Amino acid sequence: MPRYKELFKGAARDYAKYRPGYPKEFFDQVIQRFNLDGKGRLLDLGCGTGQIAIPLAPHFEEVVGLDVDADMLAVGKEEAEKAGVKNIKWLKKRAEDISSDMGTFRLATMAASFHWMEQDKTLVKVYELLEPNGGLVIVSGSSSVWRNTEKAGWKGKVKEIIQKYLGKERRAGSSLYIEPKEKFETVVARSPFGKSETLTYRYERKWNIDAIIGLLYTTSFASKRFFGEKAKDFEKELKEELLKLNPTGEFIEIKNLEVLVARK
Repeated sequence: MPRYKELFKGAARDYAKYRPGYPKEFFDQVIQRFNLDGKGRLLDLGCGTGQIAIPLAPHFEEVVGLDVDADMLAVGKEEAEKAGVKNIKWLKKRAEDISSDMGTFRLATMAASFHWMEQDKTLVKVYELLEPNGGLVIVSGSSSVWRNTEKAGWKGKVKEIIQKYLGKERRAGSSLYIEPKEKFETVVARSPFGKSETLTYRYERKWNIDAIIGLLYTTSFASKRFFGEKAKDFEKELKEELLKLNPTGEFIEIKNLEVLVARK
């Protein structure tokens, strides 16, 4: 994978506020599948502002949340303090740079982050840090407006307006996005983990227009900084067009969450 830079620069506050968490069913299954009982350590790679680390923290002795964005880590620490969670260590580091001096872990998670990493290298290093029978959880979703292929509907309209202001090609921070050529299952299959299993969760989420805009500003392809002085114009046009589709300003999204799990 290419070395993307400044993927979420300046987005940490919005990320914590507008990035939706994950369904309770997902956390319940992770806890049950890996028999989490408050012991051992969790390594959350590409932790962002703690959407995985904070909910799972009570089920471990210690959590290490790792990210390359210092602002994400700072806001994540604040979010943990608000939640009364005190056992997370926030570490600025690339996933590819983890090493044995970090100790061993019972579980490693990567939520909406694995596609940004040097995947083969990361999996080898994660495998080495896991305890025997330790677990790997990779979370991804297919609900991004950029992946939307239908012009009709609210997601199609959002994508259309983004492209009007930012161009047809998908951005990725300071670069353009390159679509991965392999599925995660294929990458894991040739790693030391070998076989894996994919779990799927389908659930509904409701959005209003302000939340849709807030979410867009947390993405690598529609960060607010990309719009510059045209940000207000973008917001105004988006609101007008979405209200034409639904005067209530409320929209339903059907989310598909894919969770790849493997063991050492």
